[in-house]
Amino acid sequence: MGQTADHMDHMIYCSLMSGSWGNCHYINAGATSILIDAGQSGRRILENIEMAGRGPATKLSAIVVTHAHIDHVAGVGVLARRLRVPVYATEGAWFEMSALVGEIPAEQRRAITLDERWSIGDLSLEAFPTSHDALESVGFVVRREREEVLGIATDSGVFTNQMERALRDARTLVIESNHDPEMLRTGKYPYYLKARIAGIDGHLSNEDAGRAINKVRNPNLRQIVLAHLSQENNTWEKAMSSVKQEMASAYPGASAPSEPALYIAPRHAPGKWLEV
Repeated sequence: MGQTADHMDHMIYCSLMSGSWGNCHYINAGATSILIDAGQSGRRILENIEMAGRGPATKLSAIVVTHAHIDHVAGVGVLARRLRVPVYATEGAWFEMSALVGEIPAEQRRAITLDERWSIGDLSLEAFPTSHDALESVGFVVRREREEVLGIATDSGVFTNQMERALRDARTLVIESNHDPEMLRTGKYPYYLKARIAGIDGHLSNEDAGRAINKVRNPNLRQIVLAHLSQENNTWEKAMSSVKQEMASAYPGASAPSEPALYIAPRHAPGKWLEV
């Protein structure tokens, strides 16, 4: 799954793993390579980077964190210490993360806020708040050049107006499609967990994902990755079918804009490399 030299002039994206087992996104542009989240063991993440065909992980430029749940930060401390790369997170995430990732040297710690845009090498990033049960949980918009815009929005119980504004220019969108509501309702989870997942601080359903996509759909949106699918409360088929149905319902009896390509981020293995 390696990339040819002509991809190096563009931002490229790959999900390394996705779901409650662990979440990790790999983004490369020129000499800059970053991870957004590192939610599995450092060893497994390094293995998946190699499996994805991106060469040695020692070239990693930074790790960026959305929030401090273990399926997003399990490997952050190990990788930061081993590769000696900076870690970017909100103050709230740093507060919650400290007990989960171990000591990270002060010179590698970067605190980010919601009112600024910052750069890591060839990439420009900005954070936006998500609605999740973690302190200062965020998603990210990553840019390289004006037209290369990647939006990552997972772990949010609702799709807010602020999220919509942040993602309306996305050319590639990675969005949570966590559960099928009926599978969640009739599944084996205890009531409190079902309520948490379906609540405003939980996770987007397949239908929620489809409606969110319609809100940010723009002429430049070329591809969508459905991420963070539940192993117990969703299937690839249900996610694809529900999202496509919601997207089609936005244009009844009218010609829809060009259809973005739709992908699913695999649970344990790297997904498809996408040129943003």
